[in-house]
Parts: sequence; structure tokens; C-alpha cells
Amino acid sequence: MIVLLKKLLADPTHNVALQVPRALVASTISAVVDCSVYFAVILSFGVAPIPAAVLGYLVGGVSQYYLCSVWVFPAAPSNVLTGFLTFTLLAMVGLAITCLSMSVMIDWLHVHYAPAKIISLGVAFGWNFGSRKFLLFRANASQV
Repeated sequence: MIVLLKKLLADPTHNVALQVPRALVASTISAVVDCSVYFAVILSFGVAPIPAAVLGYLVGGVSQYYLCSVWVFPAAPSNVLTGFLTFTLLAMVGLAITCLSMSVMIDWLHVHYAPAKIISLGVAFGWNFGSRKFLLFRANASQV
């Protein structure tokens, strides 16, 4: 039973059925980091929502890279710096998706910044998971 749990919860896997829930957990942890920074800089320093979203997204991205490289995807790039830079470039597309969706919701649809942030996280998740799985953490890309 313990061996099965270890295999399902901790061991590296190429099984998408296990990677997606792990990516959701990693994303949730990173989202907590992201949102904590986001709300802290808005409420404590009066930063506008969009710049606060950028800062939160970047800080959350560091935790996301770590979790993806050690837990979600088994084929992490062998060069950590190059892998992190590639991850960051892919995350910038996710950041653009986040900012665009937040701008539409806040400026055009007049949605409050809190739900706009939460919704934008969901919108960006599809790109983030797909680009990481198929472009960065694929088995033959581990030499990056």
C-alpha cells in the first residue's frame, strides 16, 4: 500500500493522468504565493492591480518551476539555469494571458480585481501546463 501511494503521489511519472493533478496542486501552491504577494502589495503599498499581478506572477513562478522540475514532470532540463530561463519565457506568455484577461475583466467588464485575479489564473493554467509538458519538460528536451 505504501509503495502504491509513493508511486501515485511522489515518484516521477510520464502519466498525464497523474501529472495533471500534480500540476493542479503545484499551481495551487504557486497561486497562493502569487495571490499573497498580489494582495500584500495592493493592500500594504497601494500598488495598482496590474503591476501587482506581474509581481505576484513572477514570485509564484519561482515556486512553480521548482515544483514542476522535482515533482510534476520527470524530465527536467539537465541545465537548471537554461531550464529556468526557458520556463520563465513560457511563463511570460502565461503572464500576458493573465494581464490580458484581467484587463478585459477589470476595465471592460468592471469585475472586481479579486475575482478577476482568480479567474485569470484559471485562464492561464491551460497554456502553462501544455507549454511546460510539451515544450520544456518533455523527455527528449532534458538536455536543454
